Amino acid sequence: MADRVSGVVRWYNQVRGVGYIDGDDGREIRVDGRAIEDGTFVVEGLRVTYVPTEDENGWRAEHLNIAKHPQGAAGHE
Repeated sequence: MADRVSGVVRWYNQVRGVGYIDGDDGREIRVDGRAIEDGTFVVEGLRVTYVPTEDENGWRAEHLNIAKHPQGAAGHE
C-alpha cells in the first residue's frame, strides 16, 4: 500500500458525498464518501489521513481516516 498523507478537508458536500482535501504535500485531492473508513462523515476543517491514488480524473483519496477533529467540533450538532 502507498504511503499515507495528511491533509485538511477544504470542502465536503454531505448530500452528494464528495469533496476536496488540501493535502500537506501540496496536492488537491478529491474525496468520495465511499473512501471514508471509519463509517462517519467529514466536514470542512477536519484533519484526515489517506492514501493518494491517481486516475484519469486526477488525484483522489482512498482509505480515508479522521486524524483530528477541528476546534469546537465536540459540540457540533
